[in-house]
Amino acid sequence: MASRGESDLHKRLKKEACRWLYRVGYRCIAAEVRLHPLGIIDAVGTGIFGPYFNHLKDGRSRAQSCLVECKASRADYLRDLTNDGQMELAMLERAGNKRRRGRRTLRQRVGLGKFDACLMQPMANLHYVLAPAGLLKKDEIPHRWGLLSLGDAGISVVKAPVWQETARQEFIECQIARTLTCDIYRADDRAMSSVNREIAFQQQQLAEKIRALKSSLAEPIEEQIREAELFAGLSTRGETKSPSAKRRARH
Repeated sequence: MASRGESDLHKRLKKEACRWLYRVGYRCIAAEVRLHPLGIIDAVGTGIFGPYFNHLKDGRSRAQSCLVECKASRADYLRDLTNDGQMELAMLERAGNKRRRGRRTLRQRVGLGKFDACLMQPMANLHYVLAPAGLLKKDEIPHRWGLLSLGDAGISVVKAPVWQETARQEFIECQIARTLTCDIYRADDRAMSSVNREIAFQQQQLAEKIRALKSSLAEPIEEQIREAELFAGLSTRGETKSPSAKRRARH
């Protein structure tokens, strides 16, 4: 589902990200997936990769998940960066959580941008930033994130991400299924709204035709009624004449 105020370039980036995920082997894919507490991720994919075909190129099959954040402008990219000092605070909260056994843990990501939040509370094995060619440089990409570039030839990998062993595969797949289900119901609602609008338009056209037909048929009928009333009036006046008047009329 497209967000309000979303640019055409950002929509295209999301579509290309989903196509790229499918092309490299992911089979459970969706756009705009809500992953609490990170927020909405532009494109998410999961899949089972066979030996030597996974990211680590090892000799066993692996379940692998990937997040792609699409950035159409530098301003959009800078909004998701972490403010100074917030990462140190998050690390202190993480260290404190290890000692808080049996007590409520700290959130350990408050104030972090989306890039660092994905690393403090990992959801996927791989994280990418997708941007138009030339918008971002390799040295500007956050730690452990990879960079994808969209050019005339399609998407190319500019910087490979660092593998994160911790991933919530089942949670991601559940959220992908939820997103796709909501998309199906929204599509049904839009289709029904379109059908209802078409039916209402056809009914309006039919009503206009009926009104035009009534008016065209009513005119000759009204004319006939007027002629009948006129004839009836003349006959009535003729019948009401006195006998003497009738005799004078005969002579």
